[in-house]
Amino acid sequence: MEFNMVPWAQYLADPWLVSHSKYSLISAFSDLVRVQHGFERHELPEIFAADHAEGENDACRHLVALDAAFLARQFAFGRIATFVRPLGGGEVVVLKQTFWEIDDALARMATGALNLERWADPDAAPTHRIFVDAPAFDEWLAGLKPLGLLSNRELEEALNPQVRAARAVAARRLGEISDKSSTCHSERTTPLPLQLDGLGPELLTLADVCDLVRKGKSSVYSMISGGQFPEPIKLGSNSRWAKREVLTWIEEQAARRGSDRN
Repeated sequence: MEFNMVPWAQYLADPWLVSHSKYSLISAFSDLVRVQHGFERHELPEIFAADHAEGENDACRHLVALDAAFLARQFAFGRIATFVRPLGGGEVVVLKQTFWEIDDALARMATGALNLERWADPDAAPTHRIFVDAPAFDEWLAGLKPLGLLSNRELEEALNPQVRAARAVAARRLGEISDKSSTCHSERTTPLPLQLDGLGPELLTLADVCDLVRKGKSSVYSMISGGQFPEPIKLGSNSRWAKREVLTWIEEQAARRGSDRN
């Protein structure tokens, strides 16, 4: 039997859909987004009902989509078992891990159900409700480190795909440069854009940072307050910066400048 289920409508319904030692996927996902971001279950329909054209709630949608992919990976890797039961009631059976090898985990979280025969089709009318092994989920959620509030840089990345892309390019370039600096010193034919000797987890003072970015102290702190530069690590009354984060920021500026020229 197939049912038409409105995405996210289940988050407004009675949460106490139970099966022995199991939570409904709706309940489990509600717990996850609340722990990660403080969203209540009834807020999810509102977040996804907002007009995409106006950009409202874009950051929230992005975060929830990341949570969906994160939880689906736990199921696909077998860290948390999942089960299905026919809509309306019936026998509970184990859902194979391979059924979580899907492109769009968010669509499945939106209904908490799937079509068992056409499980890879997010548009197929659901036939079975999904449940999660309660003890395994509780243990996993209890050990999950909360994300806390987003920094200005993280929020900017969530809202602006171009910023996220530039930072990803910067991180890859820095990794490639680091590899070359450690294995190809004798074969290098062109100078590297950054000096990476002793890259490691080294911490920099404010003076070191200013030397690297060629800016004054006030400019550095102004960029930090505006969410445009890595925040320092506080060691008592002292501030230190991770060298890798600063160098990645420099590469990010180069990546973004290159895209502006195109």
